[in-house]
Amino acid sequence: MFPDMEKKWEEVYNYLSSQAYPEGYKKSQRQTLRKFASKFKIRGYGELWSGSQRVVKTREEAKNVFAEFHSSPIGGHTGIIKTRNAISSRFYWYGMTVDIENWILECDKCQKVGKPLAVSAVWELVGIDLFGPLPKTADGFQYILTATDYFSKWVEAFPLKNKTGSEVAKQLCSIIYKHGCPKRILSDQGREFVNEVSINHTLCELLQIKRSVTAAYHPQTNGLDEKTNDNIKRALKKLVNDQQNDWDTFLDATLFSLRSKVHTTTKHSPFLLMYGREAVFPSEIPVDMPVRPSRIYTSALFKKASPPNPHRFAPPLFTLTAHACCCHLWRQRLETDKEI
Repeated sequence: MFPDMEKKWEEVYNYLSSQAYPEGYKKSQRQTLRKFASKFKIRGYGELWSGSQRVVKTREEAKNVFAEFHSSPIGGHTGIIKTRNAISSRFYWYGMTVDIENWILECDKCQKVGKPLAVSAVWELVGIDLFGPLPKTADGFQYILTATDYFSKWVEAFPLKNKTGSEVAKQLCSIIYKHGCPKRILSDQGREFVNEVSINHTLCELLQIKRSVTAAYHPQTNGLDEKTNDNIKRALKKLVNDQQNDWDTFLDATLFSLRSKVHTTTKHSPFLLMYGREAVFPSEIPVDMPVRPSRIYTSALFKKASPPNPHRFAPPLFTLTAHACCCHLWRQRLETDKEI
């Protein structure tokens, strides 16, 4: 409900009851008011009605109606569709569909015992969380911002010097530049996630992201990212010095460890689900592998080899890409031989 709607309802009521216009209204404004007011009537004890719906004039009254139809014993904490249908058949206020959905998503009891969050693709739902303060590092970092993909369990983490909304937005943009925009971002109700304009409006609205907010005092809705935080803390404790103020130097290595190990839920590593292949560890690289093959070596190699056959179990896209890369190398070889 927009804040100025209370004033608008007052204008509608005054026009319908006494044909009065607000002082200073121009002709075009009067036409707009008449058209809008024609959708409503005054009934009963001076209440505005739109058909069978009674108009709710204030935000406080709207919250009371919602509480009765959702949070009270007779409301039963029903879901978004049932609650919305029950209210909209009896009441009307501007923006009620969005309000009802947001209030149910913020309902602590619904989120605490609600259904698990279902996802079906990479980067469909990303949970973000922030923990600290930690021992201050040499570069001044005290907090860690984490972002976890609910499908692949891929983890991103950034050291922060402070936990302001602008700092969080900056790192979220960094994630988006690497992986693209998630469809939804799930966070708790920390001030840096909810109240700051840079997160709540500028970032999400500019990038057209739907952001969900877990219930206050019940952050377990974002349970996956909470577990991520615990895993990062445990790993860092085993790597830091006695003063524990060099944790930021081990953060990237810790992330690699989490991404490259099989997750108990998916039975695959986040790295495999994100990139379509397993991570390569340093020990897997042959010691005698040429680092920079000479042109002679490369030419000899291609004289003996034809474009490789597709891998038997490789996904079609990877197979086509591998073939395209090989063909490109063949073209380069032919051009080089012409120059010689």
